[in-house]
Amino acid sequence: MTTVGFSCRLPIYKQDAKTVDSFISFPSGDVIVDPSGDNGKYYDRAFSRWLTVPRTAVSPDGAHYADVGVGQAGGLLVHVVDVATGRDHVFQESGVQFNGQPIVLDYSNDGIYLVSGFEHLLAGLWLVNPADGSMRQVSKDLYPVLSAGNGIIWTQTVNPADSNPVVTGTSIGTLPNEIDRVDLRSGRQTEWLYEPGKGLRVVGLDGRGLPLMAETGAWTADPNARLLLVAAPDAPTQIYKGVLAQEVGGGITDAHGTWLSGQGGIYLYTSAGVLLKVSNHPGYPANGCF
Repeated sequence: MTTVGFSCRLPIYKQDAKTVDSFISFPSGDVIVDPSGDNGKYYDRAFSRWLTVPRTAVSPDGAHYADVGVGQAGGLLVHVVDVATGRDHVFQESGVQFNGQPIVLDYSNDGIYLVSGFEHLLAGLWLVNPADGSMRQVSKDLYPVLSAGNGIIWTQTVNPADSNPVVTGTSIGTLPNEIDRVDLRSGRQTEWLYEPGKGLRVVGLDGRGLPLMAETGAWTADPNARLLLVAAPDAPTQIYKGVLAQEVGGGITDAHGTWLSGQGGIYLYTSAGVLLKVSNHPGYPANGCF
């Protein structure tokens, strides 16, 4: 484990029988449970408050967050909550276009992006206006996995040209073997990385907004799995090789680097291109370190 050379507190949450919210103090590594946490998944610095939704469902200024529920007759209820007052603005939406459970992909300056899934991601992207609840379908055939803001979406797909994709044998299906960058404003879609015979997953972004990806050749533990930085189309750089690469996720980026959850602890991918284990305390980053 590495002792970092800076001082800050990292909010994290751990999910067992219940969700426990804590702060890790660096460089000491001390962990203090926050009794004010109540099943929190994101620590909103703007209001010094834990929220029950992940970072992606919180507006850029931290003033609002969104959640999606099921209404009557298969309709949707989109909740837009004021953090300061707790007031819940509920918008009723049609659920006809959704084949699975809608979830918030990103609460961005554009609005609230929704995707749909049931045991695995389904195709489609929708945008809800948080001011009036109006909703439109942005795409019918994209499989969005991460929003980078400013209309940039990272998507996954199974390229049919692959004669030997990674088949899980479960309801999850075949692992994606291609990650694309989509500019929703221009409509341009760029194949960023295609790896035949591999499964690919976006785990976060670095400080420049470039994708960190996990690459695996098997559904079970793969000692040859890799964590990659893909700074340009078809130009992966290996960061780490080993089973850990299959497990890291939850990337949240700040001035220190990209914070990740992983095997029995917290990891930091630094701007120097190095993956460091910085805590043995397991959990998921709930914001950057401040």
